[in-house]
Amino acid sequence: MAALLLTSVAMTSCFKDKPDTSQEGLYVGIIGFNDELHTKTLKILNDQTKDEMKEYIDNLSMSNGTILYHAVNTALDKIESITPPADLINVSVITFTDGLDQGSYVLNDNYNSNDDYLNAVSNRIKSTYISDIPVSAYTIGVKGSDVVDINSFRRNLEKLSSNEENVYEVESMSQVGTIFADIAQDLYNQSSSYDVTLKLPAQNPGTLIRFTFDNVEDATQSTMYIEGTYSRQNNKGLLNEVTYVGLQDCGPVIYATSSGIFDEFTFVNLLTPDGEQVPATLTKQWNYIPSSNAWQNNSEFTPSGNTVVKEEFKSALVMLVLDCSSSLSNDFQSVKNAARQFIETLNGNTHQGN
Repeated sequence: MAALLLTSVAMTSCFKDKPDTSQEGLYVGIIGFNDELHTKTLKILNDQTKDEMKEYIDNLSMSNGTILYHAVNTALDKIESITPPADLINVSVITFTDGLDQGSYVLNDNYNSNDDYLNAVSNRIKSTYISDIPVSAYTIGVKGSDVVDINSFRRNLEKLSSNEENVYEVESMSQVGTIFADIAQDLYNQSSSYDVTLKLPAQNPGTLIRFTFDNVEDATQSTMYIEGTYSRQNNKGLLNEVTYVGLQDCGPVIYATSSGIFDEFTFVNLLTPDGEQVPATLTKQWNYIPSSNAWQNNSEFTPSGNTVVKEEFKSALVMLVLDCSSSLSNDFQSVKNAARQFIETLNGNTHQGN
């Protein structure tokens, strides 16, 4: 019985050499498993290394046995054994399986049964932090035709993930590629920061300011805006009691970088609730006028002159754990195709390391 399980942590393997993680970037490692582990050393992902990783996936072969728990546990071992990049923002383990575990506990003297091993790995996933970053573990499961114990199959998926939202049980291999792509995009979103800086002259303390991002002709019509009360502290501007409508929260107080009469307010990772980038080219700035109970548009504030967008990429560790058990049969090539596309998608979305 094989387990098709995706667990997102850091992709590593049985590293013979400690990987160089001194550069900023996305690091990927691979573990294939059946009756033994087949590991690919954690390495920065770029146009050169992606082909090497895809070739490694191509060369994986099937065999009897499914040491699922041991594979995920080893992935965590390898993540914890490295020196993490200084700007680490995400640690993920992605596990793919089509069934149940067979014999993992035999390979670890600390456990007397598969249940003991599963519970220990589950607890480890939920308690492991790398540079204060929790592990995000994803599981993808396609129930193999030989799996009778459906409850155990589903329990594996749940316990080897970091939360129920990261569990994907699908009916057929045709759905796996889409899920891989969705997870790759999610990892990209978690590893990047879409920062928007808005520049305007110092305002009178106590002024209520609104920045709209949906090109409205009246500030009251906006469904996507930031609003806060302007003040100054130590000769620098700040926005207090900041509220966000149609946007993810970037914090209740935003401090400006001030130069001369100008303040620059930077909103870190300014995204919609769905994780989409804010259309900063449509930005307008408004001041509330209490005497007229109306918003006044600042005609001198233009997106091209007062809005700066910077997309920064932080480092991530990703461990890909792939079922290579013989129960996959004709579906094994589909598993490899999905994993190859996962690498391609990650590389296409991420900042290129050298």
